[in-house]
Amino acid sequence: MRRFHLIGLMFTTLASAFGADNALTKQEKAQGWILLFDGKTLNGWDSAVTSNPGQGRGPGGATKQGKAPTPPGPPAVGSNPRACSTPAGLAAVPTGASHWEIVGGLLVPCGDPAGYLTSKQTYKDFVLDVDFKTGEDTNSGVFIRAPGGIGGYEVQIWKSQPQGYNTGSIVGTAKTEGTFTFIPDQWNHYEITAEGDHMVVVLNGTKTLDVHDSKFPDGRIRLQYQKYPIEFKNIKLRIIKN
Repeated sequence: MRRFHLIGLMFTTLASAFGADNALTKQEKAQGWILLFDGKTLNGWDSAVTSNPGQGRGPGGATKQGKAPTPPGPPAVGSNPRACSTPAGLAAVPTGASHWEIVGGLLVPCGDPAGYLTSKQTYKDFVLDVDFKTGEDTNSGVFIRAPGGIGGYEVQIWKSQPQGYNTGSIVGTAKTEGTFTFIPDQWNHYEITAEGDHMVVVLNGTKTLDVHDSKFPDGRIRLQYQKYPIEFKNIKLRIIKN
């Protein structure tokens, strides 16, 4: 009996150290972290309505003629989106808005059309943590400082973007010097820091980008959906106070 008690205590200790999904540990709360997704509701988020979801290009992604180039890998917009399965996902949305639902504590886009999920709050200087899981051939991104839900800095999730803004890059702003890849069909972790004009991107513990840019001083957090299956969780933010 004592052996089972010790094993149970060990798992309890590990869970306490690493924390549960979509929850803040005591240490994170003390450090000022804010939970942006609670694993149960879409409180604090809006499905952004746009006339054109951007084809995953981000700023400067179109050609001079205004047409998207043909990508060498997967197309900018997928053709086999995940089917919506919950009342929230199946509910009607305004024209141009995309469908998002919560399945097993995960934030999941589904169905048609492509689009975004945008935070209602704006943020200036912060550290943002996001976990995501998707297939190898995908196109998505995490936007920061998106003014009014459009524009902003897109931290890329795409192994072969046409202009070379691959995973770990900020589209239209800075490309990584090396090749960085997420692990397909497993959970990956982005840590994105924005402080003044200084931005640092870390993927699974490895720094992919360390740049300075001042185009967008503040704005919203935005998740991109290009009709490729993708899941998000553990979206949390710590405001940097200067």
